Amino acid sequence: EGMKASLISREIVADSVELVVRGHLLDGFVGISGCDKTIPAMVMAMARLNLPSIMLYGGSIAFGEYKGKKLTIQEVFEAIGAFNAGKIDARELNEVESRACPGAGACGGQFTANTMSTAFEMLGVSPMGFNGVPAVDPHKEEVAFETGKMVMELLRKGVLPRQIITRKSLHNAIAGVMATGGSTNAVLHLLAIAKEAGVKLTIDEFDRISRKTPLVADMR
Repeated sequence: EGMKASLISREIVADSVELVVRGHLLDGFVGISGCDKTIPAMVMAMARLNLPSIMLYGGSIAFGEYKGKKLTIQEVFEAIGAFNAGKIDARELNEVESRACPGAGACGGQFTANTMSTAFEMLGVSPMGFNGVPAVDPHKEEVAFETGKMVMELLRKGVLPRQIITRKSLHNAIAGVMATGGSTNAVLHLLAIAKEAGVKLTIDEFDRISRKTPLVADMR
């Protein structure tokens, strides 16, 4: 039952951003997102408000290590399955769980958070390469500062989200999802963003683009 609240939270976050920006009569803004639903919510708000704005992703978690192997949350899921199947004991499971998530950041797989962060660079609403900087990387502060400078430049030039979020750029974002083996949640989120931007996009277009887009890498 609790999982049913997840998608609804996207709408609450988008509404909250819209409320703050309108309430304070902001001329532009940087939407800083974290996990899953906050990322599309920021871009939905950008499209809805149509003010000079950029979405900056807080970044992915660093990988953990155990017995010389790199770990992500995915290894935890697999370890739980192995434990339930009697292949590993509780101590081994605890070792994997304790090391897989070493600090701040969103899940270290090409799940919703990293999928959408990639897609939004390709959509053009995030600076290319900025979202890929991990949460605890020292360069994150640098890219955040540069994002602030960039949004002021957008304000000076009068560049608006609906000029960037077009049918062509949405197709580019979809191709990015397909090329990186991204989350199926991208369908839900890109359709919602297209609606906010007043762009007609259908679910059939995802299938058409996926058929001609190669899987470049199985991202983690």
